[in-house]
Amino acid sequence: MGGLLLGYVRVSTTDQHGQMQFDALIEAGVPEEHIYFDQLSGAKAAKERPGLTALMSYARREDTVLVYRIERLGRSLIDVLNTVAEVQQRGIGLRSLVDGIDASRASVLRRFSRCFILTTA
Repeated sequence: MGGLLLGYVRVSTTDQHGQMQFDALIEAGVPEEHIYFDQLSGAKAAKERPGLTALMSYARREDTVLVYRIERLGRSLIDVLNTVAEVQQRGIGLRSLVDGIDASRASVLRRFSRCFILTTA
């Protein structure tokens, strides 16, 4: 794979800093300058997040987006699934470090649904 490694971090409140997410992405090989960040409520749809919007505008086919946990992409299952579908449609890889989800695998939606339900319950 010849694309870039990109990262996305989201925290929900001003008293969260996301340092653990940043550190994990950097340790996984994402250059700090390629990590996009949002500090917004999870209630905001993915399209309303400036960091995620910038990441999606920058990402190209064969790039890979890493997130600490898949639920960082959205608060609702449908929002996350829509983001995953967009990434897959554009030929961009998507991996979650903690959940072990790799969107390039055919079973990603089944596994993701199970993980999302378990982590948000």
